[in-house]
Amino acid sequence: MTTTKTMKTAVYYRNTDVRLEERPIPTIGPGELLVKTMACGLCGGETMEWYLAPRAPKILGHEPTGVVVQVGAGVKGIKEGDRVFVHHHVACMRCHYCQRGYFTMCEQYSKSGIDPGGFAEYFRVPSENAYFDTLVLPDEISFEEGTVIEPMACVLHGVRQTPISHGDTVAIVGLGFMGMCYLELVRLSPAGRIIGIDFSDWRLEKALQLGATHIINPKKESPVDAIKEINEGRLADVVIVTAPTVKAWEQGFALCAKGAHIHFGAPPPPDASLSINPNFLYFNEIKINSAYSASHIDTRSVLEMLASGRLDAKPLITHQFGLDGVQEAIQMLLQAGESLKSIIIPDLTKS
Repeated sequence: MTTTKTMKTAVYYRNTDVRLEERPIPTIGPGELLVKTMACGLCGGETMEWYLAPRAPKILGHEPTGVVVQVGAGVKGIKEGDRVFVHHHVACMRCHYCQRGYFTMCEQYSKSGIDPGGFAEYFRVPSENAYFDTLVLPDEISFEEGTVIEPMACVLHGVRQTPISHGDTVAIVGLGFMGMCYLELVRLSPAGRIIGIDFSDWRLEKALQLGATHIINPKKESPVDAIKEINEGRLADVVIVTAPTVKAWEQGFALCAKGAHIHFGAPPPPDASLSINPNFLYFNEIKINSAYSASHIDTRSVLEMLASGRLDAKPLITHQFGLDGVQEAIQMLLQAGESLKSIIIPDLTKS
Protein backbone atom coordinates (compact mmCIF):
# COMPACT_ATOMS: atom_id res chain seq x y z
CA MET A 1 0.00 0.00 0.00
CA THR A 2 1.30 3.46 -0.91
CA THR A 3 2.05 5.87 1.94
CA THR A 4 1.75 9.03 -0.19
CA LYS A 5 -1.54 10.90 -0.66
CA THR A 6 -1.09 12.44 -4.09
CA MET A 7 -0.03 11.17 -7.50
CA LYS A 8 1.06 12.47 -10.88
CA THR A 9 -1.58 12.47 -13.63
CA ALA A 10 -1.73 13.56 -17.27
CA VAL A 11 -4.80 15.78 -17.65
CA TYR A 12 -6.27 16.25 -21.14
CA TYR A 13 -7.64 19.66 -22.17
CA ARG A 14 -7.14 19.42 -25.94
CA ASN A 15 -4.92 17.42 -28.28
CA THR A 16 -2.31 20.16 -27.99
CA ASP A 17 -2.80 20.76 -24.27
CA VAL A 18 -2.11 17.87 -21.88
CA ARG A 19 -0.81 18.90 -18.47
CA LEU A 20 1.07 17.01 -15.78
CA GLU A 21 -0.89 17.64 -12.56
CA GLU A 22 -0.97 16.32 -8.99
CA ARG A 23 -4.23 14.72 -7.91
CA PRO A 24 -5.29 12.80 -4.77
CA ILE A 25 -4.79 9.05 -4.86
CA PRO A 26 -8.30 7.50 -4.95
CA THR A 27 -9.76 5.92 -1.84
CA ILE A 28 -11.30 2.49 -2.32
CA GLY A 29 -14.37 0.90 -0.77
CA PRO A 30 -15.72 -2.63 -0.35
CA GLY A 31 -15.23 -4.84 -3.38
CA GLU A 32 -12.81 -2.38 -4.98
CA LEU A 33 -9.11 -2.37 -5.84
CA LEU A 34 -6.34 0.21 -5.88
CA VAL A 35 -3.85 -0.46 -8.67
CA LYS A 36 -0.44 1.09 -9.29
CA THR A 37 -0.30 1.76 -13.02
CA MET A 38 2.64 0.06 -14.70
CA ALA A 39 1.62 0.67 -18.32
CA CYS A 40 -1.33 2.03 -20.28
CA GLY A 41 -1.81 2.18 -24.04
CA LEU A 42 -2.84 5.32 -25.92
CA CYS A 43 -5.99 4.62 -27.96
CA GLY A 44 -6.84 6.23 -31.28
CA GLY A 45 -10.12 7.30 -29.69
CA GLU A 46 -8.08 9.46 -27.33
CA THR A 47 -7.10 11.69 -30.24
CA MET A 48 -10.72 12.41 -31.30
CA GLU A 49 -10.90 16.01 -30.14
CA TRP A 50 -14.55 16.35 -31.23
CA TYR A 51 -15.38 13.67 -28.65
CA LEU A 52 -13.00 14.57 -25.82
CA ALA A 53 -12.76 18.37 -25.71
CA PRO A 54 -16.35 18.85 -24.47
CA ARG A 55 -15.53 16.48 -21.57
CA ALA A 56 -12.26 18.17 -20.61
CA PRO A 57 -10.44 18.45 -18.32
CA LYS A 58 -10.18 14.68 -18.19
CA ILE A 59 -7.64 12.00 -17.26
CA LEU A 60 -7.57 9.56 -20.14
CA GLY A 61 -6.21 6.03 -20.37
CA HIS A 62 -8.40 2.93 -20.64
CA GLU A 63 -5.89 0.21 -21.56
CA PRO A 64 -4.10 -0.20 -18.22
CA THR A 65 -2.09 -2.88 -16.51
CA GLY A 66 -0.59 -2.65 -13.05
CA VAL A 67 0.03 -4.10 -9.63
CA VAL A 68 -2.70 -4.37 -7.00
CA VAL A 69 -1.61 -2.37 -3.93
CA GLN A 70 -4.85 -2.44 -1.92
CA VAL A 71 -7.81 -4.82 -1.85
CA GLY A 72 -11.23 -3.84 -0.55
CA ALA A 73 -13.34 -5.97 1.75
CA GLY A 74 -15.08 -8.86 0.05
CA VAL A 75 -12.83 -9.12 -3.01
CA LYS A 76 -12.18 -12.72 -4.00
CA GLY A 77 -9.63 -14.18 -6.39
CA ILE A 78 -7.37 -11.11 -6.43
CA LYS A 79 -4.77 -10.18 -3.82
CA GLU A 80 -2.20 -7.49 -3.16
CA GLY A 81 0.82 -7.88 -5.41
CA ASP A 82 -1.10 -9.45 -8.30
CA ARG A 83 -0.19 -8.25 -11.79
CA VAL A 84 -3.47 -7.36 -13.49
CA PHE A 85 -5.19 -6.09 -16.59
CA VAL A 86 -8.33 -4.07 -15.85
CA HIS A 87 -11.12 -3.48 -18.36
CA HIS A 88 -12.53 0.04 -17.99
CA HIS A 89 -16.11 -0.87 -19.01
CA VAL A 90 -18.32 -3.72 -17.80
CA ALA A 91 -21.98 -4.50 -18.42
CA CYS A 92 -24.66 -5.16 -15.81
CA MET A 93 -25.11 -8.77 -17.01
CA ARG A 94 -28.87 -8.56 -16.31
CA CYS A 95 -30.56 -6.21 -18.81
CA HIS A 96 -32.27 -6.98 -22.12
CA TYR A 97 -29.09 -6.37 -24.13
CA CYS A 98 -26.84 -8.41 -21.82
CA GLN A 99 -29.29 -11.32 -21.98
CA ARG A 100 -28.99 -11.21 -25.78
CA GLY A 101 -25.18 -11.06 -25.67
CA TYR A 102 -24.93 -7.39 -26.66
CA PHE A 103 -22.90 -6.44 -23.60
CA THR A 104 -21.49 -3.22 -25.08
CA MET A 105 -25.04 -1.95 -25.71
CA CYS A 106 -25.88 -2.19 -22.00
CA GLU A 107 -26.76 1.19 -20.44
CA GLN A 108 -24.46 0.45 -17.51
CA TYR A 109 -21.55 -0.38 -19.80
CA SER A 110 -20.65 3.18 -20.82
CA LYS A 111 -21.30 4.49 -17.31
CA SER A 112 -18.71 2.21 -15.71
CA GLY A 113 -15.03 3.14 -15.67
CA ILE A 114 -11.79 3.21 -13.73
CA ASP A 115 -11.06 6.22 -11.51
CA PRO A 116 -9.57 8.56 -12.63
CA GLY A 117 -8.02 6.85 -15.68
CA GLY A 118 -4.93 4.95 -16.73
CA PHE A 119 -2.76 8.02 -17.34
CA ALA A 120 -2.12 8.32 -13.63
CA GLU A 121 0.21 6.67 -11.15
CA TYR A 122 -2.71 4.90 -9.45
CA PHE A 123 -6.33 4.14 -10.27
CA ARG A 124 -9.35 2.78 -8.43
CA VAL A 125 -11.16 -0.23 -9.82
CA PRO A 126 -14.91 -0.14 -9.03
CA SER A 127 -16.42 -3.31 -7.59
CA GLU A 128 -18.20 -4.35 -10.80
CA ASN A 129 -14.99 -4.00 -12.82
CA ALA A 130 -13.04 -5.88 -10.16
CA TYR A 131 -15.59 -8.70 -10.16
CA PHE A 132 -16.35 -9.11 -13.86
CA ASP A 133 -13.27 -8.05 -15.81
CA THR A 134 -10.04 -7.73 -13.85
CA LEU A 135 -7.70 -10.43 -15.09
CA VAL A 136 -4.51 -11.64 -13.43
CA LEU A 137 -1.68 -11.55 -15.97
CA PRO A 138 0.27 -14.78 -16.38
CA ASP A 139 4.05 -14.56 -16.29
CA GLU A 140 4.18 -14.93 -20.07
CA ILE A 141 2.52 -11.51 -20.57
CA SER A 142 4.45 -8.35 -19.69
CA PHE A 143 2.73 -5.20 -18.47
CA GLU A 144 3.35 -3.60 -21.86
CA GLU A 145 1.89 -6.56 -23.76
CA GLY A 146 -1.08 -6.64 -21.40
CA THR A 147 -2.14 -3.15 -22.51
CA VAL A 148 -2.98 -4.64 -25.91
CA ILE A 149 -5.71 -6.84 -24.40
CA GLU A 150 -8.42 -4.14 -24.50
CA PRO A 151 -7.94 -2.89 -28.08
CA MET A 152 -7.34 -6.39 -29.40
CA ALA A 153 -10.55 -7.48 -27.66
CA CYS A 154 -12.42 -4.70 -29.49
CA VAL A 155 -11.08 -6.12 -32.74
CA LEU A 156 -12.01 -9.66 -31.73
CA HIS A 157 -15.55 -8.42 -31.07
CA GLY A 158 -15.67 -7.29 -34.70
CA VAL A 159 -14.04 -10.38 -36.18
CA ARG A 160 -16.46 -12.64 -34.30
CA GLN A 161 -19.44 -11.10 -36.06
CA THR A 162 -17.84 -10.95 -39.52
CA PRO A 163 -17.96 -14.37 -41.18
CA ILE A 164 -14.71 -15.31 -42.90
CA SER A 165 -14.95 -18.54 -44.89
CA HIS A 166 -12.14 -20.77 -46.08
CA GLY A 167 -10.32 -19.14 -48.97
CA ASP A 168 -12.02 -15.74 -48.65
CA THR A 169 -10.17 -12.65 -49.84
CA VAL A 170 -10.08 -10.11 -47.00
CA ALA A 171 -9.19 -6.44 -47.54
CA ILE A 172 -8.22 -4.27 -44.55
CA VAL A 173 -8.55 -0.52 -45.16
CA GLY A 174 -6.24 1.34 -42.77
CA LEU A 175 -3.13 -0.20 -41.20
CA GLY A 176 -2.70 1.78 -38.03
CA PHE A 177 -2.55 -0.11 -34.76
CA MET A 178 -6.15 -1.33 -34.97
CA GLY A 179 -5.72 -2.36 -38.59
CA MET A 180 -2.69 -4.42 -37.57
CA CYS A 181 -4.74 -6.03 -34.80
CA TYR A 182 -7.35 -7.01 -37.37
CA LEU A 183 -4.54 -8.39 -39.51
CA GLU A 184 -3.25 -10.55 -36.64
CA LEU A 185 -6.69 -12.01 -35.96
CA VAL A 186 -7.63 -12.46 -39.63
CA ARG A 187 -4.36 -14.33 -40.05
CA LEU A 188 -5.73 -16.91 -37.57
CA SER A 189 -8.92 -17.27 -39.65
CA PRO A 190 -9.39 -19.53 -42.72
CA ALA A 191 -8.97 -16.56 -45.06
CA GLY A 192 -7.05 -16.99 -48.30
CA ARG A 193 -5.65 -13.67 -49.49
CA ILE A 194 -5.25 -10.89 -46.90
CA ILE A 195 -4.78 -7.50 -48.55
CA GLY A 196 -3.59 -4.48 -46.56
CA ILE A 197 -4.40 -0.97 -47.82
CA ASP A 198 -2.76 2.18 -46.46
CA PHE A 199 -1.05 5.40 -47.60
CA SER A 200 2.10 4.65 -45.57
CA ASP A 201 4.74 2.45 -47.18
CA TRP A 202 6.22 1.87 -43.72
CA ARG A 203 2.94 0.45 -42.46
CA LEU A 204 2.46 -1.58 -45.61
CA GLU A 205 5.85 -3.23 -45.13
CA LYS A 206 4.99 -3.87 -41.49
CA ALA A 207 1.75 -5.53 -42.63
CA LEU A 208 3.70 -7.91 -44.85
CA GLN A 209 5.85 -8.84 -41.85
CA LEU A 210 2.70 -9.54 -39.81
CA GLY A 211 1.11 -11.82 -42.38
CA ALA A 212 -0.56 -9.81 -45.16
CA THR A 213 -0.28 -11.59 -48.50
CA HIS A 214 -0.61 -8.41 -50.58
CA ILE A 215 -0.40 -4.65 -49.98
CA ILE A 216 -1.82 -1.64 -51.84
CA ASN A 217 -0.95 2.05 -51.55
CA PRO A 218 -3.89 4.11 -52.94
CA LYS A 219 -1.46 6.95 -53.70
CA LYS A 220 0.23 4.72 -56.27
CA GLU A 221 -2.55 2.57 -57.70
CA SER A 222 -6.32 2.11 -57.68
CA PRO A 223 -7.32 -0.30 -54.89
CA VAL A 224 -10.26 -1.53 -56.99
CA ASP A 225 -8.08 -2.33 -59.99
CA ALA A 226 -5.30 -3.78 -57.84
CA ILE A 227 -7.62 -6.15 -55.97
CA LYS A 228 -9.19 -7.34 -59.20
CA GLU A 229 -5.72 -8.06 -60.58
CA ILE A 230 -4.75 -9.95 -57.42
CA ASN A 231 -8.06 -11.75 -57.08
CA GLU A 232 -8.86 -13.19 -60.53
CA GLY A 233 -11.02 -10.25 -61.53
CA ARG A 234 -13.11 -10.22 -58.34
CA LEU A 235 -13.24 -7.75 -55.48
CA ALA A 236 -12.99 -8.70 -51.78
CA ASP A 237 -15.26 -11.19 -50.02
CA VAL A 238 -14.70 -9.41 -46.69
CA VAL A 239 -13.80 -5.74 -46.23
CA ILE A 240 -12.69 -4.34 -42.88
CA VAL A 241 -12.48 -0.54 -42.53
CA THR A 242 -10.47 0.78 -39.57
CA ALA A 243 -10.00 4.43 -40.61
CA PRO A 244 -12.53 6.79 -38.94
CA THR A 245 -13.46 8.79 -42.04
CA VAL A 246 -16.37 8.79 -44.48
CA LYS A 247 -13.88 8.60 -47.35
CA ALA A 248 -12.52 5.34 -45.93
CA TRP A 249 -16.06 3.97 -45.57
CA GLU A 250 -16.77 4.87 -49.21
CA GLN A 251 -13.57 3.14 -50.25
CA GLY A 252 -14.66 0.07 -48.31
CA PHE A 253 -17.97 -0.21 -50.17
CA ALA A 254 -16.14 0.17 -53.49
CA LEU A 255 -14.02 -2.90 -52.66
CA CYS A 256 -16.97 -5.23 -51.97
CA ALA A 257 -17.55 -8.20 -54.24
CA LYS A 258 -21.03 -9.64 -54.67
CA GLY A 259 -22.19 -11.19 -51.42
CA ALA A 260 -19.43 -9.46 -49.43
CA HIS A 261 -19.43 -8.71 -45.72
CA ILE A 262 -18.18 -5.22 -44.79
CA HIS A 263 -17.19 -4.44 -41.22
CA PHE A 264 -16.60 -0.97 -39.77
CA GLY A 265 -14.18 -0.82 -36.87
CA ALA A 266 -13.97 2.95 -36.26
CA PRO A 267 -16.52 5.80 -36.17
CA PRO A 268 -16.41 8.98 -38.27
CA PRO A 269 -17.40 12.23 -36.46
CA PRO A 270 -21.08 12.49 -35.47
CA ASP A 271 -21.84 15.23 -38.01
CA ALA A 272 -20.51 13.16 -40.93
CA SER A 273 -22.91 11.71 -43.49
CA LEU A 274 -22.55 8.89 -45.99
CA SER A 275 -24.43 8.40 -49.23
CA ILE A 276 -25.23 4.75 -49.97
CA ASN A 277 -26.89 3.31 -53.06
CA PRO A 278 -29.50 0.89 -51.65
CA ASN A 279 -30.01 -0.67 -55.08
CA PHE A 280 -26.34 -1.69 -55.10
CA LEU A 281 -26.59 -3.12 -51.57
CA TYR A 282 -29.77 -5.06 -52.35
CA PHE A 283 -28.84 -6.67 -55.65
CA ASN A 284 -25.29 -7.46 -54.54
CA GLU A 285 -26.40 -8.79 -51.12
CA ILE A 286 -23.84 -6.71 -49.21
CA LYS A 287 -23.90 -7.39 -45.45
CA ILE A 288 -22.88 -4.56 -43.10
CA ASN A 289 -21.85 -4.69 -39.45
CA SER A 290 -19.89 -2.69 -36.89
CA ALA A 291 -18.47 -3.32 -33.42
CA TYR A 292 -18.21 -0.93 -30.50
CA SER A 293 -15.72 -1.78 -27.76
CA ALA A 294 -15.45 -5.26 -26.18
CA SER A 295 -16.93 -7.49 -23.49
CA HIS A 296 -15.49 -9.55 -20.65
CA ILE A 297 -15.69 -12.55 -22.99
CA ASP A 298 -13.46 -10.86 -25.56
CA THR A 299 -10.82 -9.71 -23.06
CA ARG A 300 -10.47 -13.19 -21.55
CA SER A 301 -10.15 -14.70 -25.03
CA VAL A 302 -7.39 -12.30 -26.02
CA LEU A 303 -5.49 -12.91 -22.78
CA GLU A 304 -5.53 -16.65 -23.48
CA MET A 305 -4.34 -16.14 -27.08
CA LEU A 306 -1.50 -13.88 -25.93
CA ALA A 307 -0.45 -16.30 -23.20
CA SER A 308 -0.40 -19.21 -25.66
CA GLY A 309 1.66 -17.29 -28.21
CA ARG A 310 -1.07 -17.39 -30.86
CA LEU A 311 -1.14 -13.58 -30.80
CA ASP A 312 2.02 -11.49 -30.57
CA ALA A 313 1.74 -7.99 -29.14
CA LYS A 314 5.45 -7.15 -29.31
CA PRO A 315 5.59 -6.02 -32.98
CA LEU A 316 2.63 -3.70 -32.39
CA ILE A 317 4.27 -1.67 -29.60
CA THR A 318 6.59 0.95 -31.10
CA HIS A 319 7.01 3.76 -28.52
CA GLN A 320 7.01 4.40 -24.78
CA PHE A 321 6.46 7.68 -22.92
CA GLY A 322 6.10 8.89 -19.36
CA LEU A 323 3.02 10.79 -18.19
CA ASP A 324 4.77 13.95 -19.33
CA GLY A 325 4.83 12.57 -22.88
CA VAL A 326 1.11 11.98 -23.46
CA GLN A 327 0.74 15.09 -25.62
CA GLU A 328 3.70 14.04 -27.76
CA ALA A 329 2.23 10.55 -28.10
CA ILE A 330 -1.10 12.01 -29.26
CA GLN A 331 0.61 14.10 -31.92
CA MET A 332 2.63 11.11 -33.08
CA LEU A 333 -0.55 9.06 -33.48
CA LEU A 334 -2.23 11.84 -35.45
CA GLN A 335 0.73 12.09 -37.83
CA ALA A 336 0.25 8.41 -38.79
CA GLY A 337 3.94 8.01 -39.50
CA GLU A 338 6.33 5.27 -38.44
CA SER A 339 4.50 4.29 -35.28
CA LEU A 340 1.71 1.96 -34.18
CA LYS A 341 1.06 1.71 -30.42
CA SER A 342 2.48 4.11 -27.85
CA ILE A 343 2.53 2.96 -24.23
CA ILE A 344 2.41 5.40 -21.32
CA ILE A 345 4.57 4.22 -18.40
CA PRO A 346 4.23 6.42 -15.29
CA ASP A 347 7.61 5.30 -13.94
CA LEU A 348 9.24 6.98 -16.97
CA THR A 349 7.80 10.38 -16.02
CA LYS A 350 10.43 13.05 -15.40
CA SER A 351 9.98 14.72 -12.02
